[in-house]
Amino acid sequence: MDERIIYLVLAVLAFAVALNLKLTIAVLQAGRRERNAPSPLLVGEPVPPVSGRAVGQRGLRWPVTDGQPVALLFLSSRCPKCAGKLAELERLLPAAQRAGLAVWLISHEPAWRLRRFLGGRFPLSRVLRLNRRDYQLLNATAASPAYLFVNDAGVLEATGLIGDDNWLALRAQLSDAPAMEDQAA
Repeated sequence: MDERIIYLVLAVLAFAVALNLKLTIAVLQAGRRERNAPSPLLVGEPVPPVSGRAVGQRGLRWPVTDGQPVALLFLSSRCPKCAGKLAELERLLPAAQRAGLAVWLISHEPAWRLRRFLGGRFPLSRVLRLNRRDYQLLNATAASPAYLFVNDAGVLEATGLIGDDNWLALRAQLSDAPAMEDQAA
């Protein structure tokens, strides 16, 4: 046999063994990540403590609740539906603040991408960046545009996609709040 053919066959076999080893390791790592992935939060469970940094504020560490009800919003700059929700959130934010509901946009994306995505329509002081692990604790399925409603005791009250029945009920409550104040005056 020609010596060059033998070397070519050996090179192909070595490449095949290396590729097989690489793929086997990738499958094992994916399985390990899947086993260690957090499960979605269930209504009635306490929300796990996480900390992060508000965009534009250095060194700020933040717990999920601070003794008041919280709406945690999950939007992604890569989600076309999310961009369409910004106008609605911009309108709801003042009413939520008057009602005592803290609203935080939760993300793990870089600050520069969030600034570009929000375009001044949502205050950066209400955007909280978490590391990927803490983000997955709150949004294990990486759903967006999504929300978590957390009561003042830190217990999950509702979860879903922005626009579902629970979200529409909150929006109705917030839009009715100023009207009730006007009737009392």
